[in-house]
Amino acid sequence: MLLVVCPNLAIDRILEVDHFQAAKVQRSRSVIVQPGGKGSNAARVFRQLGGEVVLVGFVGSTNSRLICEPLRRFGIHVDVVAAYPGDSRTCTIVCDKQSQVHPTVINEESSRIEDGAAARLLNKVHRWIPDVDGVLTTGSLSTGLPDDFYAEILDYARMRKKFTAMDAAGAVLRAGLSAYPSLIKPNMEEFFQLTRGPMTSGLLTFAPHTALTFGKTGAVLINAGKFLYAAPPRVFDTNPVGAGDAFVAAYLWQLLRGRNARECLRFAMAAAASDSATLRPGFLDISQFHSLIPQVELHYL
Repeated sequence: MLLVVCPNLAIDRILEVDHFQAAKVQRSRSVIVQPGGKGSNAARVFRQLGGEVVLVGFVGSTNSRLICEPLRRFGIHVDVVAAYPGDSRTCTIVCDKQSQVHPTVINEESSRIEDGAAARLLNKVHRWIPDVDGVLTTGSLSTGLPDDFYAEILDYARMRKKFTAMDAAGAVLRAGLSAYPSLIKPNMEEFFQLTRGPMTSGLLTFAPHTALTFGKTGAVLINAGKFLYAAPPRVFDTNPVGAGDAFVAAYLWQLLRGRNARECLRFAMAAAASDSATLRPGFLDISQFHSLIPQVELHYL
């Protein structure tokens, strides 16, 4: 069982707009609304692969059911804190099938969390940790949380001998490294920021499983002093938003089952590719996913 901690939960609104142009009045030909945020995406993929998963985070008080109910129907244990009045934030993703550029993404900020909300969320995390095998902290932090919020959770879980993972950026990632997570997954931009941030004045210690993702060009895993490159089995342009979350979920699914780093990376790359082939972030075509696994080429750099 995996515990996913994602404070900044959201609602995704995915629009298909042919020949999308900024500053133009246009019509979408389809609209998809689903629970969003990196934690929702990772939880769905982990569940699709057959794992038990718990998702904790913050929601707004008025429309939390739009996040909680679909995830629960999917078989995910959802345990949220209503942390601010009004609606949960909405993230809008504009996809254009006629274009191969990255979708346009507009992420709303959440409202500032209420006094005591952080403590209530930590209580939920502490309640679930004895029952799980691993903990993933993922996504941006809600307004009002300190940069070391993930570090506190990861340190608590690690001291209880749980596998710990983090998918974050900037100051949150730098602070989280102080809790020695076992897995981190920065993308190219996040890694660039990390290696040029304040921690670089001292020793920068990577996680035992450090996966660097480079979009369409694949990923590099740093593990046991070696650099293992994985090429995408196929490149899909339908919607790459959420591919990194699928990568993390599949890697953890294999790792928590005792698989070696090579097999974890192979599964992760196949999951990222399959997720990119769907309009909905955090969803796999399972038959396609299994067909992609043996097509992932690995070699040491």
